[in-house]
Amino acid sequence: MRVYYKTRRKLGNKTCHDEAALSYAIQDAYYAAQKYYTILPEVDTRADVVFIPTPQYFDKPVLLVELKHDKTAAGAITQIKRQDYPERLDQCKGNILMTGINYDKDIPNNNPEFKHQTCRIEKA
Repeated sequence: MRVYYKTRRKLGNKTCHDEAALSYAIQDAYYAAQKYYTILPEVDTRADVVFIPTPQYFDKPVLLVELKHDKTAAGAITQIKRQDYPERLDQCKGNILMTGINYDKDIPNNNPEFKHQTCRIEKA
């Protein structure tokens, strides 16, 4: 949650309940990963955020991140598979993690499983 609040301050008047705000949070969360990854927003892969390992850390997996708002993390993974995002990264086949993240602002805080974000990670 700390990263989310940090991101919220950076956005100023923008809402924090949308896909763009979630994208900023993801990019902030991986700020420390710059040593290991090149971070690309919505490139030819069509994924919302792509983390490509730098040449000296090419053994690390590519991270394809698809963000959803008021949908499901599983639906984000389904979209990655259906639209063949991993196929656009020929050079990295076999070392790709598909990550689906959903933000649901309408989950009531009296729900025992209260959290706005859900995440699902699968190997491509």
